[in-house]
Amino acid sequence: MNIAVVGAGIFGSTAAIKLARAGHHVRLYEMLDDVLLSASGINQYRLHRGYHYPRSGETVKAILQAEKSFKSEYGSAVFGDGDPHVYAIASKESLTSARDYIKFCDTHELEYSVLRDYSYLNYDVIDLALLVREQWFDIDTLRVLVKEKLREAKVEICFRTKPKMNDLDTFDQVVIATYAQLNSISAPGAVSQTYQFELCEKPVVRMPNNFIRQGIVIMDGPFMCIDPFGKSELFVLGNVVHGIHHSNIGLIPEIPPHFADLINKGCISNPEYTNWDSFISSGAEYIPDLKYAQQVGSFFTVRTVLPKQESTDARPTIVRRLNEKYIQIFSGKISNCIDAADDVLTHVQSI
Repeated sequence: MNIAVVGAGIFGSTAAIKLARAGHHVRLYEMLDDVLLSASGINQYRLHRGYHYPRSGETVKAILQAEKSFKSEYGSAVFGDGDPHVYAIASKESLTSARDYIKFCDTHELEYSVLRDYSYLNYDVIDLALLVREQWFDIDTLRVLVKEKLREAKVEICFRTKPKMNDLDTFDQVVIATYAQLNSISAPGAVSQTYQFELCEKPVVRMPNNFIRQGIVIMDGPFMCIDPFGKSELFVLGNVVHGIHHSNIGLIPEIPPHFADLINKGCISNPEYTNWDSFISSGAEYIPDLKYAQQVGSFFTVRTVLPKQESTDARPTIVRRLNEKYIQIFSGKISNCIDAADDVLTHVQSI
């Protein structure tokens, strides 16, 4: 078949690769000038194994299932198996107790060892710290891999292009993988899904020399983290409160005008609008070395989640057929991209 895939993030690109390998002619459309430049390229670069989601067993199961398939396709971009990966439960306002978190890890057979004296943490404000098995991916390596696989599969790529409906009329099947812009293309007869859109900041920092390469996550209420920025000497910060500059529930993201030139434009040095001080003041309470962090710049992008998921923090991957011609991919977990692409291929082959 002649198939259009719209959106060259990790989900759209992987779907295009899988479809082309199956013998279809695939054209991949992307509004920006390279692959993996939006949310796929601006995140914590963590290859999740489920530790983030003690209140959503289904999310954990999907992530664990997806880990092997992601590594089989993009394994050379994965690193950090020997580096410390630490999860800590905050003493105050946590939605998960230390006891429940241990039970959660045991239930899902997630490996861990208890850290009773980890020098990078302030034990006055945490009830539990675990050393776990997890890895990261290097976004630059992943981007190169994706482009190589697109070329090998002979996918036709149209950068800086948003297809019009009359362009898509010429295709047998259309796959929409545009994440924050999922409703920008209307499938005839389909009902649009409402999402929660969050304009996020991800600061990139330089840490003091004594701060080893490691990942630390503070949860599960206060939620903040620090992770290596790929294989560089830098780190990237996350914060569930201070990382969000604007949020709305609706069909499309609302972007305050003063952020329009910052979104998906790479790491912005000395951004005029930043929550840097709040990132550091809140994070240093748990990770004291953060008070010595130096801001290199910040990434800005739009994260998209299903609304009203606060009780479980679930992050499902959803591949759904909108009509006889249009298929839509929605997910926020990069490691699920292979399984999602396989689901897309199954939908196409069922025609």
